[in-house]
Amino acid sequence: MPITPSFQFVGKLPTDPALYALYGGTGRSQHVAYVGLSGNLRSRIRQHFLRRDSSIVTGTSAASLNPDLVTRLEWWLSEKFEDRDYLQAAELIAFDKFEPTLRSRGRITSEAEALAETTEVVEEIESLLEEGPTGTVDIPTLSDALSRIERLEGRIDQLEQKLEAIRDEGS
Repeated sequence: MPITPSFQFVGKLPTDPALYALYGGTGRSQHVAYVGLSGNLRSRIRQHFLRRDSSIVTGTSAASLNPDLVTRLEWWLSEKFEDRDYLQAAELIAFDKFEPTLRSRGRITSEAEALAETTEVVEEIESLLEEGPTGTVDIPTLSDALSRIERLEGRIDQLEQKLEAIRDEGS
């Protein structure tokens, strides 16, 4: 049974329409695992990580995303993302830039496909992506949690030794 960590960061995410990327791996093996879009970023990430009922994590498709292996979330915001066709066009352009392992499976409108081939829109989205994400969250892995536990146990041992020494001095 997977351990569902407390993702306190989710409540701090914007509720705006966004383009986002989920990364897997760490260090040199970090890769874009998934690129998606959402009309409400907070709600969508909650669906992936907390409720775990998005189509990409439920395993209802041939390929799925294991939220326990996601190590980073990046997102981009733009006022133009209020236009769903523009947001879908941005997602198509991001697919080409990031070459994610998985892509969202939403139906793309013909208007979005046409926008994604427009030089002006391609340049705007590429510029937005190259400027860097609007926000990022590094998500601790199980290995990170175990390392932190080990460090905390060491600190507790040191404090217990100091406490014991203080007790011995008082006796």
